[in-house]
Amino acid sequence: MLFRSILTALCGLAALATVSVNAVQQASSSDLQDWLFPTFHTYSSGFTTASGVAVDGISNVALSDSALNVIKVTSGLTHNVVQQNGKTAWQAIYPQGSWNPSNTPKGGFGLYVNGTDDFKAAVAGGANQVLFGYSIMFQDGFEWNMGGKIPGGYGGVGSFAYECSGGRQDNREECFDLRLMWRTNGEGELYTYLPLTDENAAAQLVVPPLTIENTDYGFSVGRGSFNFTAGEWFTITERILLNDPDSYNGQVRIWINGQSVIELEGVSMRNSTDSVVMGMHFQTFFGGSTSDWASPINQSAWFADVSGAIVDSTS
Repeated sequence: MLFRSILTALCGLAALATVSVNAVQQASSSDLQDWLFPTFHTYSSGFTTASGVAVDGISNVALSDSALNVIKVTSGLTHNVVQQNGKTAWQAIYPQGSWNPSNTPKGGFGLYVNGTDDFKAAVAGGANQVLFGYSIMFQDGFEWNMGGKIPGGYGGVGSFAYECSGGRQDNREECFDLRLMWRTNGEGELYTYLPLTDENAAAQLVVPPLTIENTDYGFSVGRGSFNFTAGEWFTITERILLNDPDSYNGQVRIWINGQSVIELEGVSMRNSTDSVVMGMHFQTFFGGSTSDWASPINQSAWFADVSGAIVDSTS
């Protein structure tokens, strides 16, 4: 495993340098629209809570549990709607000493966003290329410690799709989870739970600048390919292209503020068409599974512009 990580790091030296998005100015409405819904695609269905965004096929909705078909909200945590630096956002509160939602004190929040009724029906019907996006701001002076989870897409076969995380080993061929993480000093990465195959491992381990195989948990893919800066809004967009059953032609691509930062190709997320994209695993917390991951202080992050779309297969 150590050799694989070192090899990946060396591959990264030959690739493009880490994309820096720190100098990007606050998005205008047109920038935000293009970041959430890249113009090289067209969209047959979708939703957004972002104001000032008008895209064919995309419905504008409120940032609310009912409008977004939110389910499985982690008890004992809040995701209050607030105004933050010009955006309507969900606030995540990380109390000092909080880590991993199964411990005390609890921090962050966890839920599943399944999108509008039309979007939910479209993904259930087998849409094979889906886009998710949101904007995130960490409070000024945010203390990153060792890292934590932030939202990404998820899917699978029925109820097997849920809780594809936390070191789960059983029924991994029936689920996939594609959240992101921040790491020390605000480094970013894609954090994957995919079926445990040698082919998937090989495809992930070549993603620069650094990919780490965590045998008991998810893969850290493309660590350091982008960096967050506390006190600024960043817009994350994730496109998921499902593989054909029994083929390794699935893809995951990540953009930060419109810049492509991670491209994962040649993976399998499913072995039957019963496994579908279902929505966003909208979860955030410090950790990690041990207390040394805990939040050093009382602090917050905010999540806005929650979006999803079915990418037209011809685009």
